[in-house]
Amino acid sequence: MVNSTYTLLFELLRFSLGYGKREGERVPLRLSQSEWQDVYNEAKRQSVLDVAYVAITKLSKDELPPKPVLMRWAAHAETTRAMNKNMNEYAARLTEIFSKAGCRTAVLKGAANARLYSDPFSRQCGDVDLWVEGGRESVEKLLLDLKLITTPEDTSLQHHFHLPKNENGIVAEIHFRPTAGNLFKEREFQAFMSEELLKSQLVPEGFYAPSIKFALVMQLFHLQHHFYSGGLGLRQYMDYFVLLQNSSEAERKEALAVIDSLYMHKVCSAVMWLLGEVFRLDRHLMLCSPDAWRGKWLLDDAVYGGNFGKHTAKQKMRPPKTKHWLRDRLRVIRLFPFDPVNVIFKEWKYWRLTLPLRIKRRRISL
Repeated sequence: MVNSTYTLLFELLRFSLGYGKREGERVPLRLSQSEWQDVYNEAKRQSVLDVAYVAITKLSKDELPPKPVLMRWAAHAETTRAMNKNMNEYAARLTEIFSKAGCRTAVLKGAANARLYSDPFSRQCGDVDLWVEGGRESVEKLLLDLKLITTPEDTSLQHHFHLPKNENGIVAEIHFRPTAGNLFKEREFQAFMSEELLKSQLVPEGFYAPSIKFALVMQLFHLQHHFYSGGLGLRQYMDYFVLLQNSSEAERKEALAVIDSLYMHKVCSAVMWLLGEVFRLDRHLMLCSPDAWRGKWLLDDAVYGGNFGKHTAKQKMRPPKTKHWLRDRLRVIRLFPFDPVNVIFKEWKYWRLTLPLRIKRRRISL
């Protein structure tokens, strides 16, 4: 699945993040307009366009993309920079609101990851994911009291509440649990995350960021969950690479012990291979030995589906809900050899949670 376009994109991303070949060792880029357009298109599909642009700004004049591509790329990067600044300000504002209400908070994933990048404003952002302590009922009551939501939200299949878009078009998800439950050791998983979140530190951006150890465990679970559910792109793996680059040996050892106890070793070894292949992650920074067979599975899936698997030709056709639901069930069957136990139990949990609602609505797909 990895073609010459992706080989070039990988090189740009490594160069952007500061882990590519040194200037004297790097082969100068001599691409045609169509080749540059292909790299641009794939970077956009993967939501890594603006991180790749950091590398573009370091190229010599005779290596640069044609002016139309370059101008479009630069405009997108400036938009992302502005959005990241707005997102940090919104996360800081929400942090202050909840702090005044006496609640601890922590920003999960996105903005907390972005601040670890060599250029913190180059990571393409999504929503603000903010954990608020207290549990489902307490957090819902607080949101209603603060008038951040106007009506109760059905969260029976979720672990967060949605706030309406703010004045800058940013959506916030207020988490009463950091992420979905673990299939095997739910209490142990949630207890670990709750304990680590209480250690979150206030960062210069004005919000609380969790420990690297927490992020390595929680975000690996997030990677596993979305890979099984619909697909992952390069942006999520790039985040994990940056986390490892900012981790200590002690944090990696402690995170791996939790990962092994939660039966996530198969996906962990696959992710380590992908990070070594795409970003040239040093072996001493890997959490465990890389698994090439499973890692190639992750990489092929990312290249095929783009960001969160949303950019295949089939996805763009927007199939009816029933066909979409059937395709998701077939994906479970296809992924069975990857990790039989986790795949089976994830599907079992899916049916256990959703079957009562399907019976009530008399529908197969929701």
